[in-house]
Amino acid sequence: MGKDKNMKRPKRPQTYETTFQGRKVRVTVPEAIDEGDLLTALKDNLSPQAITAIAAYLGSAVTKNEEVNRQVCWFRDQLIELVGGLDRYNQLSDELGF
Repeated sequence: MGKDKNMKRPKRPQTYETTFQGRKVRVTVPEAIDEGDLLTALKDNLSPQAITAIAAYLGSAVTKNEEVNRQVCWFRDQLIELVGGLDRYNQLSDELGF
C-alpha cells in the first residue's frame, strides 16, 4: 500500500532554544488559546473553592519582574470573576480559612 500524496504531514510545533540547568535545550512554544476557552476549561475542571484557593495564593505572588507581576494580577482577577466576583470570592475565602 503506497503513501497518499495528498496526505499532509503534521505541522511541527515551533520551538526555541534556552538554557536549563546549564544545558541548552529546545522548548516548544505553546499555541495561543482563546481566553474564553481557558476560563471555561478552568470552570469545567475546578471547583469554585479550588479556584478561590488558587486566586488567594496568587494574591501574595511577587516577582522581581513588574510585567510578570501584572500578568499574575490579571490572572488572579480573572479567577475572582470566574467564581462570581469579589463578594463571592471573599465568602469562599472565609469558608476555606483564608
